Amino acid sequence: MRLSVPSWELDLPLCVRSGQVFRWRQSGEQWIGLADAQLLRVEPRGNRWQVLSPTAEDPIAIFKHLFRLEVDLKAVHRELVRRDTRWAEWTDALPGLRLMRWLSAEECLFSFLCTPANNIPRITGMIERLCEHYGEPIAQENDATYYAFPTAERIAQANEADIRALGFGYRAKHLIEAAQALQQRGDGWLESLRELPYDEAKRELMQLPGVGAKVADCVLLFGLDNPLAVPIDTHMWQAVSEWLMPNLKGKNLTDKTYREVTAWFHERFGEWSGWAHQYLFTAHLLGEETAAE
Repeated sequence: MRLSVPSWELDLPLCVRSGQVFRWRQSGEQWIGLADAQLLRVEPRGNRWQVLSPTAEDPIAIFKHLFRLEVDLKAVHRELVRRDTRWAEWTDALPGLRLMRWLSAEECLFSFLCTPANNIPRITGMIERLCEHYGEPIAQENDATYYAFPTAERIAQANEADIRALGFGYRAKHLIEAAQALQQRGDGWLESLRELPYDEAKRELMQLPGVGAKVADCVLLFGLDNPLAVPIDTHMWQAVSEWLMPNLKGKNLTDKTYREVTAWFHERFGEWSGWAHQYLFTAHLLGEETAAE
């Protein structure tokens, strides 16, 4: 199946390497992406994209969902720059960056529980090992087997020592306890948080074991479509204190300063806060990678 996407509307490598998702990799001319129990094979050919899947009847619909292709990216850029002209630098530097959307809020939650005190390559490896050991096989191509993300039920029944042995460390306990807590809350509880105001939904998520403010905001932004979520990790904290709020320079990221940054974004960007965050975060992330080379 083919899809027409102007090059300036989507930079797939930039999107999937910017800390929003963890199950994409390049294979020759193609990109292979896994989401929940779906496998996509995507090959950009100029403005014409080939999107195939051995698991989905309508792979293009999934592709559009994941990359929010219903959103006019140029309109996003205009809105961000109108609200703060400093964003012109980052939208110009990252023209095809889009805010991504997960297929499964549950997968989003468990994946971001792997992220505290971690880096993207290590997180990616941890998630793949989790899928290989606890997920169901969904496709076999050549010598490769692809796995769905494991269900909360499967994770809840896992042995902590076994998940620790996959390189999860202390996160193994959080993963299992959060899965058990989800089961106790019943089917549909996580999705029901879409209906709640931002602050209330975040408080609910933070009742789950291992879920702090940053993980809760990641789940709200990428998994539950809440545009007010502003996840603040080390990269984001450094970017904000260096580039936006010099009064925070030298201070630590605490519950109080986290709320201060969130309030700043809400006042400045409102419903565009999540998009504004992603451009700032990615600009800092790529700047750090360049400096390390």
